[in-house]
Amino acid sequence: MSHHFHLNREELQDYCMNQPEKMIEAYEELFAQYRIQQARLNALLETVNEAICIIDESDTVVVWNPCAEYLYGIAATDIINKPIERFFSNLMLTKVMKERRTVHEQYHTPCPDTHVLINAMPVKLAGQVIGGVCAERDITEVVRLNQKLSKTHEEVESLKLEIDKINAQTDCFSPIYGHSVAIREAISIARRVATTNVPVLLRGESGTGKELFSKAIHDASQREGIFVAINCGAISASLFESELFGYEPGAFTGADRKGKIGLLEQANGGTLLLDELGDMPKEMQVKLLRTLQDKSFYRVGGNKPIYVDVRIIAATHRNLEEMIGKGEFREDLYYRLNVVSISLPSLRDRLDDIPELVHKGVQYYDTIHNKKISKVDPALMAALIQYSWPGNIRELFNVLERLVILADSSILNLTNLPSHFKQPDFSLDHLEKHKMDANLSDVTVTIEKEMITMVLVEEKFNKAAAAKKLGIPRSTLYYKMQKLGLKCQ
Repeated sequence: MSHHFHLNREELQDYCMNQPEKMIEAYEELFAQYRIQQARLNALLETVNEAICIIDESDTVVVWNPCAEYLYGIAATDIINKPIERFFSNLMLTKVMKERRTVHEQYHTPCPDTHVLINAMPVKLAGQVIGGVCAERDITEVVRLNQKLSKTHEEVESLKLEIDKINAQTDCFSPIYGHSVAIREAISIARRVATTNVPVLLRGESGTGKELFSKAIHDASQREGIFVAINCGAISASLFESELFGYEPGAFTGADRKGKIGLLEQANGGTLLLDELGDMPKEMQVKLLRTLQDKSFYRVGGNKPIYVDVRIIAATHRNLEEMIGKGEFREDLYYRLNVVSISLPSLRDRLDDIPELVHKGVQYYDTIHNKKISKVDPALMAALIQYSWPGNIRELFNVLERLVILADSSILNLTNLPSHFKQPDFSLDHLEKHKMDANLSDVTVTIEKEMITMVLVEEKFNKAAAAKKLGIPRSTLYYKMQKLGLKCQ
């Protein structure tokens, strides 16, 4: 049954007093609905992985879920209906309630040796604050790892040279840091294919370490020749052939009178990395395919075949399959190079590796710039873990070098972190004010377009300088400008 009352309080009391059976039915229905809502709330509180706490307007705890019991070692029966101040001295929740504001993913230490990322906001009823609610995600283990790594910093430094020597002799992949599942799987495939002569195609976003992987594969291959890298997007189409194949004396106007050995010939007996493969000129794709098939080529202006034994590693961040569909990349060359494909994970897909990468980077730049950094502040580590890292490991190491250079103490903290790392205001008022109703991909595209435009203007549309400032290859900048509809001035 369902009743819709349009009476004031006094009229409702008279109605119930005159019809007691109706009052009992209404009470039973309301109590049944209350029990259903209570059951749903209890199920929710037991399901989530965050520690949930709700207090009333007098700072008394009214909700304390099992995750909170586990995190703080305080039973619900011991804390519910008691003032929260009896148990915690550093209270974000009461502060948020009193100041009528919202916090999102903010680093917080509610008690010693416990580190969390907290979401908190006041509970309102009819415009009045009647309490507060918070959800806390435990990051204590990450912080402890940070502290442990900081504590052993001096010991690591004293052993670093010896360890590097040993690793260099035993494992060519030791310069690739990280122990997450994604990076270990990529290393495992690279290690197994290294001793063969088959081509390898490295795929991944810019800044994920494709050249580092290429060098490790070459070093592990035990090939006698050298490692040579060519960036297919950094050389104009008119010069690409002479750079790759070399040229005979007098082959063209302005050519060296002695001629020139090309990169392919320099890599004879070794490994050639074709970086940014997706940017290779279409006419060069045909000539490269013929070289791979015949294992020989002709210098520009020459008529004598030159035979080479070169292991090819190609790397790209482009979608080659999509390019093939558009006729921008040759399918036969794709299959020739894509014998073994290795996908390198983005940094946001291996967040567990950030503490290790941070400490490796800090140690490296600490030595280079003659600093004495002994600790990384937990708040800084939390901020680095939360960031999306569009520039991947390259961007992370650029940020770390900046922090080390500008550090004025032995502790690396948030002080010199670039402004775009600052926590955004996620309050409901802020969201309403800015009408944040666009989907995530639209917002990402907008921010990327604005950032590229800003840097281009700052660098007076010098593409090379802009690409360097953005931390991406120039070919990637051209690609993004075309994709985002930005004109080249």
